[in-house]
Amino acid sequence: MVLDDDGLPIELGRGAMGITYKAFDVDLRYPVTLKVISERYLGDESAQLRFLREAHAAASVRHQNVASVFHLGRTGSSYFYAMEFVEGETLENLIKRSGPLNVKLALEIATQVASGLAAVHKQKLVHRDIKPSNIMASMEEGGAVSAKIIDLGLAKSLNEPGAQTAISMPGGFAGTPEFASPEQFAGVPVDIRSDLYSLGITLWEMLTGNAPFRGTPGEVMHQHQHEPIPLEHLEGVPQPVVVLLEVLLEKDPGRRFQSPGELLNAIPTITGRIEAGRRITREGLHKMPRAASRTGTRKLPTREGPKKVSIARLPVTGSDIFGREEDIAFLDRAWANKDANVVTIVAWGGVGKSTLVNHWLRRMAAEQYRSAQLVFGWSFYRQGTSGGTSSADEFLDTALTWFGDPDPRLGTAWEKGERLAKLVAHRRTLLVLDGLEPLQNAPGLQEGRLREPALQALLRELAAFNTGLCVITTRTPVADIADHERTSALRRDLDQLSSDAGEQLLRALGVKGDA
Repeated sequence: MVLDDDGLPIELGRGAMGITYKAFDVDLRYPVTLKVISERYLGDESAQLRFLREAHAAASVRHQNVASVFHLGRTGSSYFYAMEFVEGETLENLIKRSGPLNVKLALEIATQVASGLAAVHKQKLVHRDIKPSNIMASMEEGGAVSAKIIDLGLAKSLNEPGAQTAISMPGGFAGTPEFASPEQFAGVPVDIRSDLYSLGITLWEMLTGNAPFRGTPGEVMHQHQHEPIPLEHLEGVPQPVVVLLEVLLEKDPGRRFQSPGELLNAIPTITGRIEAGRRITREGLHKMPRAASRTGTRKLPTREGPKKVSIARLPVTGSDIFGREEDIAFLDRAWANKDANVVTIVAWGGVGKSTLVNHWLRRMAAEQYRSAQLVFGWSFYRQGTSGGTSSADEFLDTALTWFGDPDPRLGTAWEKGERLAKLVAHRRTLLVLDGLEPLQNAPGLQEGRLREPALQALLRELAAFNTGLCVITTRTPVADIADHERTSALRRDLDQLSSDAGEQLLRALGVKGDA
């Protein structure tokens, strides 16, 4: 825990189930947000179960506009989980401090929150408490802003009806009245469109300094459900934004945007109309192509490359591959799939595992590694494929140093592996481990299991949680992560080249002759 001048823990906020504090991860040497279940719920098993569901829901969503969960743990009878510590201030504080925001800034924050909600929606969750105090805003150099959703304490799974839907609130109304949708008050099932309504209320407050409906909880409930939105309070707000708010704040969910993606497609048109001084109708907004890409209507910032790259320790292979289009596509999908934490490429020697991965890395490099923050590659072949005992020590010391561990010598091998996993997982890292088989057990009862505790800890931790991707090549499936196969650990068994691909390869090598 980080303490204030009086020696007390720095409290960041309180929610329905827990209290959040500022803390410091001594292994990562990095500030984190620690959420601890409230003392009054310590003896309540159902409350603890809801707290665990909250942690699992938060950990399932990995997106740059949603605060990441790093670790779930238990101390005695108390549960806690560690989240990304987001610099800046809550949007609520920003509005109180500076007053109504300018339209451009408000729309940018709304865009980033909608992007985060798209990730929430993809996990079949509904947030149910989108509001300025649950959004962190960090002003960056040049006037740019970064916004993150920081609390999924009232999230609801669309796959868990009945008693399990309310993760952090046992029955009754869940949400904050000023920002809740009409259907939340009605007690009917809600979906992502409810969150879009709450985002509309949040956008309204960004532009005016106040929520549209105020009063006692009962009065606010009635206004959300029955009263028209007070458009007279939007004096000075550009007409296209007024239309956007009208659509977001429809009483009937069927008349709103049906997904965050639809909203994201609409916002560039709104900003374009503002810049051109043109108006837009609600019908025109709804008639926009739903499959339109944001990149077609809005100039996106140039993609930045990773902060650090180290792939010199990977083996040198040929630059051309043949007949591996589906395998390359598999790796592309794995990188884009936020549920994939580890990928294992399995094949006998000479089939082309390393060549395949190197070719894919060259494609990634040509696209600035597609949002990867760090890229690190290592080959274990140099460590004893001739039959002697292989060691992971060189890899571990080099990797811990490269990723910023203050003293790679400290701790047991298992503890070092856990530390490295944390350093890798909390940033979007592309980690390539080539030729893992020298460190695995030979055929037998322990076939495929790693012999090194550090690597056991590393891969088990990464299979459980990883914001990036670990790509492994080996001749034998890694038994240590078998429990995660087909969920977060994917496996690709490479076949020998087909006859057609082999023929293409021979032609490329200049081999001539009759079949």
